[in-house]
Amino acid sequence: MEYQLAPNRPLRLEHAGGQVVECLEGVAWITSYGQYTDFLLRPGQEFVVPNDGLTLVEAMGCGRIRVAEAEAQSQMEQLLRRTQLRLVQARDHTRHSLQPAPCSDCIY
Repeated sequence: MEYQLAPNRPLRLEHAGGQVVECLEGVAWITSYGQYTDFLLRPGQEFVVPNDGLTLVEAMGCGRIRVAEAEAQSQMEQLLRRTQLRLVQARDHTRHSLQPAPCSDCIY
């Protein structure tokens, strides 16, 4: 499916792990859940969405992209992608649920 992009109007991709974003025109700016950097695509470049978390695609100026299913992924690759997503979710849940233990030996 092709999308025309405009500035300040990001396209939301949810549950799109494994899909391929291809830049057709302009420059596409991609922010993807769990990634520590954003990505810029120029015409002809592609980005494989790494997980099923939220991915935002926005144009710098105007642009056009294509979003397509990745070519025949093996069952092992699909399993690995789902496992990676679960690990990230478990890590985030653990981080939010950890509370520091009170220090009984501390003098205030």
